[in-house]
Amino acid sequence: MTASEAPFATGFAISKKSKVSSYTNQANPRFYPNFPELFKLLCSRIPAKLCRLVYNFASTIINCLRFCAVWLAMGSITIKTEEDIKGMRIAGRLAAEVLDFIAPHVKPGITTGELDRLCHDYMTNVQGCVPAPLNYCPPGYTPFPKSICTSVNDVVCHGIPGDKVLKSGDVVNIDITVIKDGYHGDTSRMFFVGEPSILAKRLAEITYDCMWLGISKIKPGAHLGDIGHVIQQYAEKAGYSVVREFCGHGIGKVFHEEPQVLHYGRPGTLDKLVPGMIFTVEPMINAGKRDIREMGDGWTIKTKDRSLSAQWEHTVLVTETGYEVLTVSAGMPPPPAFITGAGASSTVTA
Repeated sequence: MTASEAPFATGFAISKKSKVSSYTNQANPRFYPNFPELFKLLCSRIPAKLCRLVYNFASTIINCLRFCAVWLAMGSITIKTEEDIKGMRIAGRLAAEVLDFIAPHVKPGITTGELDRLCHDYMTNVQGCVPAPLNYCPPGYTPFPKSICTSVNDVVCHGIPGDKVLKSGDVVNIDITVIKDGYHGDTSRMFFVGEPSILAKRLAEITYDCMWLGISKIKPGAHLGDIGHVIQQYAEKAGYSVVREFCGHGIGKVFHEEPQVLHYGRPGTLDKLVPGMIFTVEPMINAGKRDIREMGDGWTIKTKDRSLSAQWEHTVLVTETGYEVLTVSAGMPPPPAFITGAGASSTVTA
């Protein structure tokens, strides 16, 4: 799952999600400042050049405050118990199965709002889960109004489902997080609407490999920096860029917790991995430059140069000998060949 949490957990910010009993798009009635509207009012009274300086300065201050609020809320890394791991396996599988369910519905003519409605009904009525994003409200944000994220074309993350009609050639990331018996399962996939362009297909494939290359570095004694380094090296060698403002995150009974899993960096740096850690690996890779912009809804993040962006996500457990991917299902895309031949240190089975 956060609008420029530089650099923190994508999906959203860090906060415990309360249970939602029914589908509602009603925002929390408390007051939230609307920064874009205030900015428009300010711009009507000062020169354009000064207006841009004020906007950039205000954005930096707001993002710093958001970062501090999230950092204080995250706390330390929690090592999961056997009971926790069992619950996370169930939640992870259920999240992946939502993506299996929605896959045949991703086609030209459907709206992102309809995809949200279908996923919500499946999560609540079939799986007996709670959609974690719905009304999720981390510090400094309005409640997220939908049950899934749909990020189309140049949307990097946190796209809000609505009236947008998907057309042939679009690419869309669908990000799912369910809560089952208090545990969160978090995963996302890229989908092609009709026939994708060569550029879109290559970007999605490189991003998929980036995710799995990062996962392949997970084992006791390795460092979080090892994950980010291999992702960055592979993406940049392909001519793409890595988004810096958003990253993977620890997950369990809390939606977003420590550690923060950067998708760039240097090997041998940051926290050392130990068995029982659970976190997401979810690189956001841009076809153009890595710079991003936040839209007026306070959630949607787009590439600044309007280039395509792609993302894949799995939730992963650090085991005694390697890793176990928890967000697996019968319909998930198969891992790349360099993963399937990795040996006994990894577990990637539906």
